[in-house]
Amino acid sequence: MTAVRHHRPIEPTAIPDDAYVLPGHLTEGRTDRGPRFGDNVWDFRPFVPRTAEHVRCDFTTLPDEIAVATAKEYLYSRLRRGTAAGQSGRKNDRPMKITAAPPALTMIKAIMQTLRELGVTRLADVTTEHLAAALKIWMNASVGTALGYVSAVKHLSTQGPFLSRDRLTVPAWPGRSAQAVVGLHRDRETSTPRIPENICAPFIKAALFYVETASADLLTARRKIESLQAARAGGRLPLGEVKQRLQAFVEERRAAGRGLPALPLQQARTRPDAAIIDGVVQAPNRRLISLLAGVVPPIRPYRQLLEDAGAELGYEEGGLDTPLSIWPDSGHPWRTPLSPWSVHTELAHLRTACWSVIAYLSGMRDAEVRELGRECAFTEPGADGRLRRKLRGRVFKGRQVTGDEAEWVVLEPVHRAVEVLLQLNDDPSHLFGYHGGSQRKDGYVLLSNMSKRLKTFRDHVNELFSIPESLFIPHEAATGDDEDGTTNDDDMPWDFDTRQFRKTLAWHIAHQPFGIVAGARQFHHAKTIMFEGYAGTSASGFAAEVAAEEAVAKLDYLEDLYRDWNDGGRAGGGAAQRIDAEFDRIRRELGDLPGVVASPARLRTMLRHLTKVLHPGVLNDCFFQPAVAVCAKRAKPLGGRPLPMINMCSVCPNARRTTVHLPRLRLARDQAGEALDGSAELPPLQQIVLTNHVNDFDQLIAELQEDGAPCA
Repeated sequence: MTAVRHHRPIEPTAIPDDAYVLPGHLTEGRTDRGPRFGDNVWDFRPFVPRTAEHVRCDFTTLPDEIAVATAKEYLYSRLRRGTAAGQSGRKNDRPMKITAAPPALTMIKAIMQTLRELGVTRLADVTTEHLAAALKIWMNASVGTALGYVSAVKHLSTQGPFLSRDRLTVPAWPGRSAQAVVGLHRDRETSTPRIPENICAPFIKAALFYVETASADLLTARRKIESLQAARAGGRLPLGEVKQRLQAFVEERRAAGRGLPALPLQQARTRPDAAIIDGVVQAPNRRLISLLAGVVPPIRPYRQLLEDAGAELGYEEGGLDTPLSIWPDSGHPWRTPLSPWSVHTELAHLRTACWSVIAYLSGMRDAEVRELGRECAFTEPGADGRLRRKLRGRVFKGRQVTGDEAEWVVLEPVHRAVEVLLQLNDDPSHLFGYHGGSQRKDGYVLLSNMSKRLKTFRDHVNELFSIPESLFIPHEAATGDDEDGTTNDDDMPWDFDTRQFRKTLAWHIAHQPFGIVAGARQFHHAKTIMFEGYAGTSASGFAAEVAAEEAVAKLDYLEDLYRDWNDGGRAGGGAAQRIDAEFDRIRRELGDLPGVVASPARLRTMLRHLTKVLHPGVLNDCFFQPAVAVCAKRAKPLGGRPLPMINMCSVCPNARRTTVHLPRLRLARDQAGEALDGSAELPPLQQIVLTNHVNDFDQLIAELQEDGAPCA
């Protein structure tokens, strides 16, 4: 008889207050071991990237010492132990990252607060009924909110054996993942939304304009401000000389027929008594006037002097008189004249534009962009001998907290954005860091809150570049039907998020649209350059995202092919009969009628297997079967090129042509015909080849025309 082994439960022991919170391997090589367990606040700032949004765990807001001890032991354990309590339910052997500790504490505080509202002050007293009631509260907020809380409760449950003061005594939704608990079923074709092209194109156009053109205007204006400040660095002047300089400034404006620099509209609240005419505040910008006159503020004793001069001469926007480039769409300067206030604001928008260009044209994640160093840009020859522009940085997702080194192949505008940032920012270590606050002891801050900055940039360029007839960056269409059958439009600005840029780039590479980057440059060039970098390294993971988007693109295309066939569209080529028969089988199984698709969702499911063999082409599509592929016989003499070889398939059993290919078939036929018309001086054999080539195209086109007649 086999003896049954009984595992003794873990007996948790209290953690001493002087124990270091972080495991030794995370602080190895550092003089500072980080916070201790007994600290009221755990500050992880020295051990996390500067892009980390939350770096402190503050336990002072918890209700009592037992709650504090429980929260501390929970985080202490998770920093050392993996769990199987993730959202999907899959086992995760990795301990929690340091950067996840502050958000995890926030979740625990919220869970404890919900339980207190339900009358439970200790985890040990929680019942399955309490968990069900808490879930109902969280679901009323949103499914996403509930998902986060349920996942945190499951983590809290699995860490129970390591909690000495309080713990859950009932299992948290056993046998079900957090996603299953909240009823969330993720569609593998949907995740982060893609930015629509009619929104993405003008946004990137504006960002590129800022990087490539407006940046020079703004940096020139900043240098002028700095020179004016240096010119008056000698200190305060006697009151009599201050008055003389202000009078001289007013006289210069009078002689030039100009008004005084007006208070920026954004500061109009400081002068509530001042009128606003055509968007210009009727009050002097005393700070700018003192700068231009070379005197140190305050100049309040001469306020009336400036008020009287303004009443006589009027007011005008700006005041710096630095040059402004032309916005190509209007033929006019891209904005109104600059002032120190607007320069400060525009430099913030320039940083956002640089981030957008780098993120969108590289596929880097937000943290990867903002953690770039000042020496990140470099060039080196590629395998084909051509020069490649690259960025060197770090990848953090799925890596240790400090990340792993990685490289990205990028386009020229990305290097231009880096050049602008090197002039704009002055942080000695980070490209996106600049002096301007007290976030760190040295006064440098790192660009942050990018989602909010992206929305602010969207609104700003709409103010600059919109025309009376339409917004420069259109709103997202949100159309619904009212009860009376009329359409109700309630369009909203696109809700930009940092993750959308990587998603959108992957979609554009997979679908290969034209016209977004650098005017007439085809996106295929961007695909060739950027995808080369991702295909060559596993660090980013971007190649898998592009592959997923390409699979979706193929499925979209297959659905179009099916609908065209179901509507009676013609098809030709060696694979036409085979694929048409498969479409017919699917139609019978779905119960579709000609011209009608009963279940679009089921249709996509039944078409998905064809994505594995479909290779869309210019003159035909290939449904590749290697046993009968003509190109398989040609691969060896052509140096073992990868299969299939699209556009070498006019007589291949794997080729299928539809009306989608007609325009390109006609173009190819016309080009061959032009060559034949001018072939009088060619040898007879070449003329015969050209004639046969034209006849072949005529036959392919005739297969797709309704009357079946050859080309005239």
